[in-house]
Order: sequence, then structure tokens, then C-alpha cells
Amino acid sequence: MSLAGLSLSVLNSVCGRLFHAHLHPHFFKDGRPIGPNEPTLENALQRLAAHKIEISSLIDVGASDGVWSKAFAHHFPRRHHLLVEANQVHLPALTELCRTRPNWQFAMTAAGDTTGELYFDDSDPLTGVLATTPRNENYRPCPVTTIDDLLKTRPVPAPVMIKLDTHGVEIPILNGAMETLKQTSVLVIETYNFTFGQPAVPFWDLCRHVLKLGFRPLDVFDVHYREVDNAFWQFDLLFARSDLPLFEDTRYFVEDRH
Repeated sequence: MSLAGLSLSVLNSVCGRLFHAHLHPHFFKDGRPIGPNEPTLENALQRLAAHKIEISSLIDVGASDGVWSKAFAHHFPRRHHLLVEANQVHLPALTELCRTRPNWQFAMTAAGDTTGELYFDDSDPLTGVLATTPRNENYRPCPVTTIDDLLKTRPVPAPVMIKLDTHGVEIPILNGAMETLKQTSVLVIETYNFTFGQPAVPFWDLCRHVLKLGFRPLDVFDVHYREVDNAFWQFDLLFARSDLPLFEDTRYFVEDRH
């Protein structure tokens, strides 16, 4: 045990006997506390694992080079992975990633509410945008599929977790996943505080839509503020099924906390 851990153990022994309270470990980096409730991807995945929600597969839409899937796999090993990415710049990384990992596969396509061809701006590897018509010279024809159609040729075992990092196309993708959503236990969606025009919606409208699909927020993480004025820009929302038993528990403090 580290010195910090030993000190915490001694303090908890004293506080537990005198005040019936326990301290939780919080360490610091650059003057900021780092603890289990920090709004980071790493901690969000830790919290999700602690909830013991059944997840057999991850469908990672907007997978980029697979970095998000690798973070997920650290906390949820031996799951099946289907990585979906429209930007061809990530093809070499995804090919190598899935070649070396059992039960990992990928599809180089955009996702939406239809199967066919749309237009994709692939000029920036991190901010690709899908559109029904080309908005400028950066938009090129791109294959698009619904999640439901994709799983007909690349099936994964249920229950699934769907992660969307898709820059405004979230509702069309969900509309194309109605059958898959029946077998989905968790959604993670990057969502925004600003409006960019249809089909993008701000986070409060997304929450209304997802609630109608049978899911409600369980966690938030990766909060970002825009550079120009530090206004809240985006965060990731983690949704679980609305009938999850923990939503019936209205307690805040643990028993004997105070």
C-alpha cells in the first residue's frame, strides 16, 4: 500500500469510529482534484463498469483510429467491437487494430437513416461532417448505411452499447437503428450546446428524443468549452435504459454517511 493509501486507511479508521464518516480518495494533478467522480472518459467507463449493466458488444460510430474503442476495451475486455468510420484516412489504423484483436471488425462507411450514398467532408480527420448535398468542394460521395442494415452483414452479440461521435447526425442514425435499439443497453452520444442547423439538435432536444426511445441520462463526461469565449460547447452524454432499477432509487447519500 502506498503512503497516501495507508494514511487514508488510518484516517478512515478514526473518522469511522468518531464521526461515522469515511473519506474517499482524491489525488491532484496540476492543482485539480482527480477522483472517481471526475467528468473524464476514463472515470465514466469506471462508473459504468461499477453499475454492472450487461454489454456484450460495442458499436463505435465515428470510430476515428479506434482510440475510444481501446479505452472501452480496457474496462470491458473480451467484448465484440464493430467500428464504423467514414474517413478513409483512418483505414490503415483500423485495419491494423482489428487484425490484432479477436472479435474486432470495422466498416468504412458513414451511418445515417438510409442506406446508399451521401456526401462527406473528410478534410479534417477529427471533424468529418455528413450531408445530403455537397456544401463545398471538400464534400465527396460517401457510402452510408443504417446500423440495422450494417448488422445484417456484420452481426455482433447483444446486448450492445452504441457510441456516436457524429457531429450532428445523431437523430438520423438513431432513426436507422430502431431494431438494434431494442437490443441496446447503453448509448454514449457526443452532444452540443449550440445549434448548427438540421439535422443537428442541441443536447436538450436530443435528450427528449432519446427519452422517447426508452433511454435516460446516467452520466456526463468530456465537457468542452469553446476557445473564442470559454462558453460551454459540448459534452458526452451516457444514457441507460429508462427501466434500469437504479433510477427508482432516489437516495443521494450512502447509508450512515452523516
